[in-house]
Amino acid sequence: MAKLEFANKWNTTLVDPKHPALRNECTIDPLSTDIVWQTVEQEMFTLMQERFGIGLAAPQLGNPVKMFVMRHSTEGNIAVYNPKILNVSEELITLEEGCLTFPGLFFHITRPEGVQVTFQNRKGEEQSMELTGMDSRCFQHETDHLHGILNLTYVSDFKLQRALKKRDKLIKKYSKMKRSVSRV
Repeated sequence: MAKLEFANKWNTTLVDPKHPALRNECTIDPLSTDIVWQTVEQEMFTLMQERFGIGLAAPQLGNPVKMFVMRHSTEGNIAVYNPKILNVSEELITLEEGCLTFPGLFFHITRPEGVQVTFQNRKGEEQSMELTGMDSRCFQHETDHLHGILNLTYVSDFKLQRALKKRDKLIKKYSKMKRSVSRV
């Protein structure tokens, strides 16, 4: 795939699901740019929370840099730069997983229950964590984004079509409810 250009200009809105940044490996070290990361982190946390998410990766905004934000169960909001998954547990767990890139689509995805990770904070300081449960799942999901891997990759075409139909039914039902409420 073609290499994406990045001119140290940060996009702050979710890109269309067909955007090439979502399917390309991120190659840019965010800490080598002149971006004001504190501001970017806050914008990403706000967008993530407005969309009821627990993680948001730079490629979802069209930015091909190795960075994401997530809500950790005990640490609160954390920003992750240049993440690496060092080790994964042998125990696998299957849970329903969604993605802000594909609102309303949820799939049962199997991932390792735990991971041992390292990453940097915006100051370039090395961080290490052992993550389990939803923290582990979120870190893996967002790291996948940095490698151009979408959660759709983990499901069959049949399951994708079934999830699309389920989402479309919910949207139709919600639209009808909204119209009837607005007439009152």
